[in-house]
Amino acid sequence: MPNKVAETIVVRESYIRLVRRPDSDRWQAHYKIESFNSWIRKATGTSNVKEAKQIAEDFWHEARILAKNGQAVLSKRFKAVAEIVQQDLEQKVNADKTKRGSNNDYLGALKTYLIPFFGAYNINRISQEVFSQFCVWRREKVGRELSHSAQANHNAALNLVFDYAIERGYMTSHQRPALKNTGEASGRRPDFSNKEMEQLLKFLPEWVAKGRKGRTQMIRELLAVYVPFAAATGMRTGTEMEFLEWRHIEVHANPNEPVLYANIQRGKTVKKNAKQGAVLHRSCWLYLERLRQLAPEFKDKTLMQVLEEQHPLRLFRLSDGSQPEQLTKQFKQLLEDAKLLICPVTGEERTLYSLRHYAITQLVAQGMTAEQIQQQVRTSATMIAKHYNHMKPLMNASKFAGHGSAGADDEISQIINHTPNDHMLHFAELSTGLSLALVIQNAQATGDLRQALKAKAAAAN
Repeated sequence: MPNKVAETIVVRESYIRLVRRPDSDRWQAHYKIESFNSWIRKATGTSNVKEAKQIAEDFWHEARILAKNGQAVLSKRFKAVAEIVQQDLEQKVNADKTKRGSNNDYLGALKTYLIPFFGAYNINRISQEVFSQFCVWRREKVGRELSHSAQANHNAALNLVFDYAIERGYMTSHQRPALKNTGEASGRRPDFSNKEMEQLLKFLPEWVAKGRKGRTQMIRELLAVYVPFAAATGMRTGTEMEFLEWRHIEVHANPNEPVLYANIQRGKTVKKNAKQGAVLHRSCWLYLERLRQLAPEFKDKTLMQVLEEQHPLRLFRLSDGSQPEQLTKQFKQLLEDAKLLICPVTGEERTLYSLRHYAITQLVAQGMTAEQIQQQVRTSATMIAKHYNHMKPLMNASKFAGHGSAGADDEISQIINHTPNDHMLHFAELSTGLSLALVIQNAQATGDLRQALKAKAAAAN
């Protein structure tokens, strides 16, 4: 016996039709109005064609009147709409394969706060008063006022649900409540001073040597590179650094020295098919060399060979080739052992993110503007100015303190003192035990130094 197929009767061309599924005797009304492009489906509850046609006509006329009066054409529970948005977010998170980022934050907000409170409300009935009740409920649930950034995530997730509801005709834009944020804006984040960073990196070799053998030892070996690399580049730990591969590192020719450039694949602000990257500090030559030494595949290769061969292998792997886990836990242990866990300025615990904060602070301290920094660190100039404004007085510290600039004693010392060999390079040598040749640091300075030495030798003869 052949399978039954759906039946369709056109009531009004392009506007109303009756559809009966193979597994039902009753007709379903499908109708469309001018202000709403998608077909609306409603059960008529009858198998009688004449009655079904009249019911469909009534549905259509009612929808037109509602739309004309600026009211929602359909009524939907918040939970039903939010679960569709939730499914879309879950697909994006699975595609990104990361446990961090905005979509994860929105998912958490939907599951923990928004659906539990708003779930039973019709989405077009969530008024300003209802949202205010939610704010009170949330504060009582947590026992305090959530931070400004946490509330911003809740509001963004709620707007995703409202956007979808408006698009589907479940509510109008006029019915969207204004979402206030009563959280206190976050202040300065915990970071490191240069002295503390030097203390940490001096402690690292001893800490690595004291680690238990096996996987713990390998994690500590990797952290000895991971930590100063994050402090030198300002990359986001976890997201941006986790997915960085050897093939993503480029070497660019430069008049004074070769420059390392990283093509960043994943992260908070990285969009699909939109290339983003960062120039790496010269100290990263040493970190890359140390990572090469940890990789068994590159045992008989030079660093330049590895970079030229563009290997699709993760940069930050353990020496057995596996992906690292528990870096956050081990980093906290490192800080505790080094007695550097608590930031004395903020009174808060430092985290891996403190390394990024330190790196950006160094750029600000060098006198770079927020506009110059934003592309390098993939954070807006507004956010940089907001979170790093405490550095402004230090940018002109010498002038404020009345210090003058000292001149060089002779030609050779002047060349050496002006070679770009800042504390970042010193940190790299501390943590890796390696050193960077002056010719790689600054080819021009090397040439000038050689000429000056020859001139000194000729004068002595």
